[in-house]
Amino acid sequence: MTKLIFPKNKSEVDRYYREAKAGNIKRIRQGIYTDAPDDDIPNVIENKWFEIVDYLYPSAIASHSTAYHLRPINGVVYITAPVKQRKKLSIADVLTIEVLPGNVDCLTEPFVPCLFRSNIARYLLENLQTSHDSVQAVKTLGKEWAEKEVCKLLDKYGEDEINHIRDTANVHAQTLNLEKQAVILDSLIGAILSTRPIENLRSPLAIAHAKKKPFDNNRIGLFKSFADYLMKCHFNPVSYSYNTSSWRNLSFYESYFSNYIEGTEFEIDEAEKIVFEKAVINNRHEDSHDVLSVFDIVNDYTEMATLPDSPEELISILKQRHAIILHERQGKHPGKLKTKANKAGDTLFVLPEHVEGTLTHSFDIYQSLPKGLHRAIFMQFWISECHPFDDGNGRLARIMMNSELVATEQHKIIVPTVHRDSYLNGLRHATRSGKFRTITKVFAGLQAYTASIDWLDYGEARETLELHMADKLPDQGIAVFNKQLSKHKFELPVG
Repeated sequence: MTKLIFPKNKSEVDRYYREAKAGNIKRIRQGIYTDAPDDDIPNVIENKWFEIVDYLYPSAIASHSTAYHLRPINGVVYITAPVKQRKKLSIADVLTIEVLPGNVDCLTEPFVPCLFRSNIARYLLENLQTSHDSVQAVKTLGKEWAEKEVCKLLDKYGEDEINHIRDTANVHAQTLNLEKQAVILDSLIGAILSTRPIENLRSPLAIAHAKKKPFDNNRIGLFKSFADYLMKCHFNPVSYSYNTSSWRNLSFYESYFSNYIEGTEFEIDEAEKIVFEKAVINNRHEDSHDVLSVFDIVNDYTEMATLPDSPEELISILKQRHAIILHERQGKHPGKLKTKANKAGDTLFVLPEHVEGTLTHSFDIYQSLPKGLHRAIFMQFWISECHPFDDGNGRLARIMMNSELVATEQHKIIVPTVHRDSYLNGLRHATRSGKFRTITKVFAGLQAYTASIDWLDYGEARETLELHMADKLPDQGIAVFNKQLSKHKFELPVG
């Protein structure tokens, strides 16, 4: 593994000098060597910048914007050291170290064994200083960044911790010569906590927190990125002409598969009795009602053609439909937004107190997309990612998706059991990595597949689905089913 090499004494200085002269290692700067190949040297310097800082200024700390980022930005890091004036060091034209004079003992914490950084209270103060550096080299992150950072810390640690940070900053501001910045920090924290006027807040996130309507800023960014990706996609409309029989048959399988994916598992024969005979199967009253209630919504053409024109309407529609889906599960609080955080695996969904604000602040993103499949795919991910209720979010998200298609007279989408893993993997890629091609491909392919089935005759539709193994678990039927999907070809951008 390649590394940086620092001589510790005179004999090592002589030895490394000879090895460099012989071409065994390379000299980066006086006293700094590496065994990395030429092409890898920039990466080694960037990844091990803190070792260079520790060698050159053993008592220095990472400060200002670097205390937050903990890595070079545009090849620049900022450190505070016990020097008399500001200095700038260049390391192999790869790294610039901006050395700032200042206190290195007050409000610091370790972030790697060899280097300390400014702690939260201090780097908030430092980043409120006025900076005259270039755009490429940003010493301080500014007031709007500080507002967002305080909101993030408030969501993570709570109000008591924010007040503690403010008190700590005030106590040590004079020692750090940051009294002016402490006044600014005190004011903006007070505004965010609604104990001071909010007129001077700049960040929409901070203003929303102050008004007690906070939102998930990271999710807003994710939704914008997804919308940008979808705008690069071209989808040919897949039209649907309403027919009572085909609509009912399609709606049955829409409900059946949507519930099966969420763990409400019945055989198809059993689900038929639930929907068409209003039967309760094996004393599973709540499970039976889940299948029937989803069918009742998706089979109602007027309901499915109803779309929101405002954030308030969106939230109202979500509550109404959720109340119907989980009517028989009162312990899941049907129609009421969640009050406890929920997660799937390692994914923590939007916090309860952020749900309404996040839906509201992202509504314009939804409306910016073309009607039809673009909005439908976005809607499914949007609602799934917010996860606004204790339970039933997956079913609700897919209902909302198909509602977008019905309103534009396009074909609805079923997500059959056999394709569950592909669907869930697509969601995970989008959530964790900001990669949207998989989930987009899943829904575009499933719409084409759903439209390829003749839904007019129930028996023929069931026979086709079973022939394609759509009702099987992924490890049983995915090879057969994917052959059907491969018949529907379309191009999607990378991303």
